[in-house]
Amino acid sequence: MKLLTVLIFVSLFLGVIGTGCTTTPSLPPGTPVPTAPASSQVTPVPTPLTDPLLLGTWTLKAMNIQGGTALTFPAGAQIFITFDSGTLNGYSGCNNYYAPYTLTGQVLPAGSGIAIGTMVSSNKYCESIAGTETTYLQILQRATSYTVNGNTLTITDNLHNQLSFGR
Repeated sequence: MKLLTVLIFVSLFLGVIGTGCTTTPSLPPGTPVPTAPASSQVTPVPTPLTDPLLLGTWTLKAMNIQGGTALTFPAGAQIFITFDSGTLNGYSGCNNYYAPYTLTGQVLPAGSGIAIGTMVSSNKYCESIAGTETTYLQILQRATSYTVNGNTLTITDNLHNQLSFGR
């Protein structure tokens, strides 16, 4: 008999607890009822930043390594970069390359912010320019800012190395 009383008490207790957990709380009068957003609503995508001064083809004129050391280029090395809206491509002296880029909108000490995505390039080896090409692509991949001053484009990386281009 005692066991039956305990079972009834536990059942009633669990029933009260269960009911309290499943009831919907009432809102005070005049409170708007929250609704889920309609599925037809579309979140606007921000317009990517563009800079018309950056667009076009630029030829590398100098590569300044941190500390002011400038690399010289083997004769006939024509390294260039072309900026389109959101993508860049070019020739690094031996290989062609391509990457997406984003203008960040930041104003940094060395210019306007830029982020270059994962770069893809062909895979030829040219002994006479291998070191220059590797350094060029590393600086470009680490780019954080750029400036356009007339017909000169300067790209600066996170180590303050610079690539200077002309039109």
